[in-house]
Amino acid sequence: METYAGPREYQYDTLRFLLIALVVLGHLLELAEGFPHREFLYAVIYSFHMPAFLFLSGMFARFDRIHYIFGLALPYLLLQTLYTSFVHALGDPYVHVEFSRPYWLLWYLFALMVYTALLPVYDSPSRWGRGMLAAGSVVLALLVGCDPSIGYQWSASRIVAFQPWFLLGYYYRKERPWRERLEGMAPLPGAGMAAAAAACCAALEWLVFRCGISAKMMLGAYPYGELHYGWPQRLLIMCCAASAVFLLFVVAAPRMKRRLPLLTTLGQNSLSIYLLHGFLIQLLRLKFPWLLSGTWQVLAV
Repeated sequence: METYAGPREYQYDTLRFLLIALVVLGHLLELAEGFPHREFLYAVIYSFHMPAFLFLSGMFARFDRIHYIFGLALPYLLLQTLYTSFVHALGDPYVHVEFSRPYWLLWYLFALMVYTALLPVYDSPSRWGRGMLAAGSVVLALLVGCDPSIGYQWSASRIVAFQPWFLLGYYYRKERPWRERLEGMAPLPGAGMAAAAAACCAALEWLVFRCGISAKMMLGAYPYGELHYGWPQRLLIMCCAASAVFLLFVVAAPRMKRRLPLLTTLGQNSLSIYLLHGFLIQLLRLKFPWLLSGTWQVLAV
C-alpha cells in the first residue's frame, strides 16, 4: 500500500524495515521452541507490530481501480492458490485451495482489499465525521469478540478488530498541519514528549503481561469465550498498541528522515517480503524444523 504520490519519505521506509523484521522474527519464534524468553518476546512483538503495519498502510492508502485489481485482488488469488498448494504438497493434509478463508498471513492482504474498498466511506470531509468513524471502528473492534460465529472465515474477526489502525493511519496522513507542528517541535519539549511516550508504552506493556494477556489474545482472530477473556482485555491491548504507534510515528518518525543504506531499501519492499517469506517459514516448519533448534540458527535464518 505504498501509493502516496510525493517525495520519498525515508523515515517510513525505515519503520517498514523494523516492522517486517519483527514479523519475520515472530513467525520464526513460532517454530523455535528453544529460543530464550520466546513467549515473552513473541507477545511483545504481537502487541504492536500488526497495528503499526496497518497504521502505515492506512497512511499511504488511496483507491485506484487498476492498483486494486493488479496490486491486491489478483495477488491475493494467486498467492492463496500458491500457498495452499505449496503447503499441501509439503505434507499438510489439512490445507486445501479455497478463497473464502485467507491462508495464514494472507489475511493481511485480504484485509487491505476490504479497507481499500471502504475508502470512499472513510473519506469524511469533516474532522467530526472522521472522529465518529474512528470511534465507531473502535467500538466494533471491541464488540466483534462477543460473537463466536465471527472468526477465520473471510478473516472477518481480524478485519473488524484491526480496522481502527488502518483508519487512524489514513486520517493521520490528512492532518498535515498537526504533523508539521510536531515535526517542528523544539529539541527540549520533543525529548520530554519522547520520554513520556516511552514510559507510557513500557507501563502499558507491563500491565498487559501483569493481567495475563497472551499473544493469542492479540491476534484478533478468536472470540472472547474461546480464550476466556473479554472486551476490557482487548481495550488494554489496543491502548498498548496505540502507545507504541504514537511512539513510532509521532515521536520517532519525524526525527529519522535520513536514508539508511540497505535498511531503507529493504523497507521499500516490505510488502513483498511479507507475502513471500511465508514460503520459507512453511518449508522450515514442515521439512527442516531442526534448522531452528538453536538461538544462533534462528537469528541466522
